[in-house]
Amino acid sequence: MNEEILQTGQQALEERSRALFHESVNNLDMRTRSRLNQARQAAVAAAAGARRRPWLLRMPVLTSAGGFAAAAVLGVALWFGGPLSHHAAAPAESPFEDLELVAATDEGAGDAIDMLQDDVDFYDWADKAASTEPTA
Repeated sequence: MNEEILQTGQQALEERSRALFHESVNNLDMRTRSRLNQARQAAVAAAAGARRRPWLLRMPVLTSAGGFAAAAVLGVALWFGGPLSHHAAAPAESPFEDLELVAATDEGAGDAIDMLQDDVDFYDWADKAASTEPTA
């Protein structure tokens, strides 16, 4: 019962609003009708232009796909070419082992500096050999 009342009330509202709309359209002056017609023609032309360029509608999809591809390339580049990959293989010997050898002294051997001064000629030769370029 309530549905019938609502449907009849809705139909009456629709008929009344349609009659008022048509009356207001018929009472428009020619200048206003011309401006409305021009606006409608411009809207139709703009809609037709949008249909000619469908790639503009897919632009957000293309830019997000491009951003994902760029992030993937950057991730791969950092994974394989990053500074961690160059230092992954630790050297077998620590650079501090040499210092430990030099600093270690036996009780009867004397000071480590004295040991280094015993072979001054050898260290002079090693320095010259390291500083000169190899001959071919």
